[in-house]
Amino acid sequence: MRTLIFARRIGATVTLLSASALPSAGGHPVKMPNVGVVVRNLSTAPPELVQKAEAACQQIYGAAGIRLTWINTVKDVNWEGPDLILRAVILPQAPPSRALAAFGTALRERQELLLYQDRIVRFSKIVDLPTHLILSVAMVHEMGHLLLDSDDHAPSGIMRAEWNQDDLNAIRRGQSHFTSGQIRRMKANIEQRGSAMVR
Repeated sequence: MRTLIFARRIGATVTLLSASALPSAGGHPVKMPNVGVVVRNLSTAPPELVQKAEAACQQIYGAAGIRLTWINTVKDVNWEGPDLILRAVILPQAPPSRALAAFGTALRERQELLLYQDRIVRFSKIVDLPTHLILSVAMVHEMGHLLLDSDDHAPSGIMRAEWNQDDLNAIRRGQSHFTSGQIRRMKANIEQRGSAMVR
């Protein structure tokens, strides 16, 4: 289990599985990894805020060549399905055991990420950033741990454990991203897990 901790300055299931295909520039289908995310909002966060956070999260993963399919209700489940399924739970507050600066936790063994609304709202006010942006980067980061199959943090980028002003500025400008190595590893893990699930 790994908990996302920010420095002072920043401080249920499912479907059959199949690969998604998008047309390439040459007109031939190109496989794009598709990750389904079952979202359970147990907090008071408005649905519109959660949807904005999902859209911002999707932009970062889309830039990495990974498609996200959000499953917020039963009607979002379709027969095609994603390559694999993750669960995201937005809790009203962080458990007492979590570090004071943490607002997300990745539970790799359960393929689940927990997000703490009270911490996210408070932090967004401290750094003067929209709440949906902080929720989105928490989602991106914790999903990253699950897709990378690692509790490790990186020295820079979206998988850092602690954020400085440069990181906050990147979030504000929508320039947070994964490294090329992280992208390759996530795609390989998605393909491997998806193949294992359909055997």
